[in-house]
Amino acid sequence: MKRLGAILMLGLMATPVQAKGWDPLDYTLRLNAFGTSDAFPGSLASAPDKGLDPSLEIGSNNRFLKVYKVAVSASVGGHVQQQFANANYLWYGLGTQARRGGTVLTFDGEYIPQRNKFPADPEEGGSFHRWQGILGVRQTLNARTKLRLEGTLDHEVFADSVNRLRDARGRELFMQFVFSPIKTLDLRLEGSVAGDRTASIKYRKGTRWLGAGILRTSGGWRSDLSVRSGTRRYREAVLGDSNFRRRDQWVELRARVTRELRPGLVAAIGATFTDQTSSRLDRNYDAHNVSIGLEWSGGGK
Repeated sequence: MKRLGAILMLGLMATPVQAKGWDPLDYTLRLNAFGTSDAFPGSLASAPDKGLDPSLEIGSNNRFLKVYKVAVSASVGGHVQQQFANANYLWYGLGTQARRGGTVLTFDGEYIPQRNKFPADPEEGGSFHRWQGILGVRQTLNARTKLRLEGTLDHEVFADSVNRLRDARGRELFMQFVFSPIKTLDLRLEGSVAGDRTASIKYRKGTRWLGAGILRTSGGWRSDLSVRSGTRRYREAVLGDSNFRRRDQWVELRARVTRELRPGLVAAIGATFTDQTSSRLDRNYDAHNVSIGLEWSGGGK
């Protein structure tokens, strides 16, 4: 299965060359370094950690019937941690986008061939693979307002029979509304409703959150500040289960600043602060993450 990413990349590289009207390939290379105060919040064996998130994306565009602009892309990336090396994994992705006027339809897929669930607590999880698909629409309502809707389906399958009770199918509905009072300022409201159906009812949960954010651009600078607040409930767990009547409530603050250093090169720094309270006492925590990164892009027309 690890050959899947290479096959997808080669297929995308071959298609634009052979198909008339496709733009030359463009690429985006990202390298992010991160540090966290709590690598796996809520796990008793968790600890601070640091690592890297590298990724590469290549893509091309074409125009059909003079009114439809279509973009396709393939990507590959990884997640590497220093202390919890068993948390490292690779991922492969595909993306498509079709635009007509102010309407954009999107589909993104991701495959993780192997990842470790709860690497800080081996008895709580294990190795699994995951598929995910996201179908979305972005609509420009007028010169100042935009609407975005996305539906997500994912499927996790564990490798060994002991953890097959955690096999899960998840779904999520996400909505975002953006208002731009001036050209350099975006105000947004967003929210999500999600649910996970696992083989065992003790792990089934529902998650909801609401958030707001502000994005300011000035010259080559972009500053993004947002806050989210949500709840997570395990309504189907029964008496005797560790998640019986469990309710988590959390608040998350995100900040990110990017700067274009020169054409095709962008630097970024970001931070996330999360505080969670839970009816299950061992799931109370507060954690913060800091990241710095570079993004190189080029190719295309």
